[in-house]
Amino acid sequence: MKRSFLVGILAASLLGGLMPIESTHAHAASDKVDSKKSELKVVKKKKEQVKEEIEKLKEKIKPSKEKVEKIEKEISKTNKKIYEAEKKKKENEEELKYYEQLFKDRLKLVFQQGEMGTLESLLNAKSFSSFLDRFETLRLILARDRRLFDKYDQIRKDQEALKLKHKELAEKQKDKAENARKIYEKVQGEIEKTKGKLSKLDNKADSLQSEMDSLTMVSASLYPYKYASTSGVDPWQFYNRQCTSFVAWRMNQHGLKFDNNMQGGHFGNAENWDENARSIGMTVNNKPAVGAIAQFDPGVGGAGSIGHVAYVTEVKGSSVEVEEYNLETPYGFGKRVIPASSVSNFIHVR
Repeated sequence: MKRSFLVGILAASLLGGLMPIESTHAHAASDKVDSKKSELKVVKKKKEQVKEEIEKLKEKIKPSKEKVEKIEKEISKTNKKIYEAEKKKKENEEELKYYEQLFKDRLKLVFQQGEMGTLESLLNAKSFSSFLDRFETLRLILARDRRLFDKYDQIRKDQEALKLKHKELAEKQKDKAENARKIYEKVQGEIEKTKGKLSKLDNKADSLQSEMDSLTMVSASLYPYKYASTSGVDPWQFYNRQCTSFVAWRMNQHGLKFDNNMQGGHFGNAENWDENARSIGMTVNNKPAVGAIAQFDPGVGGAGSIGHVAYVTEVKGSSVEVEEYNLETPYGFGKRVIPASSVSNFIHVR
């Protein structure tokens, strides 16, 4: 009896001791859940604020973006005119050579025979009828010579006019490109202000980069030098319709004064871009990021003997989406998703 009583007291004591412990654990777990709910609420609120700020920014820069798209289209049209002028100039050069040779041959013949030879031919006519026939023949020859000279002279004048037109169009193109860059610079300033504001709401500012970059990106179809001669040079000192020219255009859309010889360096061929970028203080690593330059050494990722560069538009896990020129399409635009590991270097300009 005593033993049962003691066991009962012991059990009661144990149960009594356990109850408060279970209650404390349950209370602590409840507090954690409430805390997480509160954090989640704050995060959601921050995200809403971020969305609102981005929408405000979109509205603010919309007129600038529309203006710059219009300028890019005008630059593209100007380049088409330059291409047509260059084509016509080349055709004229061939025609000019042809008529130059004809004219030289004719002058050579005149000097070889001399004027007296022609006069003697007339005077040696045996009859007045023969004299008139010879005179008419001479008149036709002289008329032909005159037409030949006039044709040559007109082609020469046309060629000079085409050269002048080409120069004027090139200057116009340069001015428009500079105007576009200034607008991009202004827009980028607004983006940086908003990004600073958003970083106070969310320290993960990098996660906003993709959204921010999309605000300044116009369609790649507006690359303004797609009709330009591949032997010509763009406003950033790269050859038209090359991968380097396209990437330089994209970089300038961030308001950057990006060109071949910026900050005293020299980018040159794509294979040299990583070394030059390092030498002028840019970050070069293997970390992909939206807005970075994907640089490929010769023979890597489909690159040719002088390397290749592309513009990173999206990071998808271990892959990146890039825009590029003159790789799979000769002197044309391309877009592809590739493993980030297939890129030699990522150049972070900003």
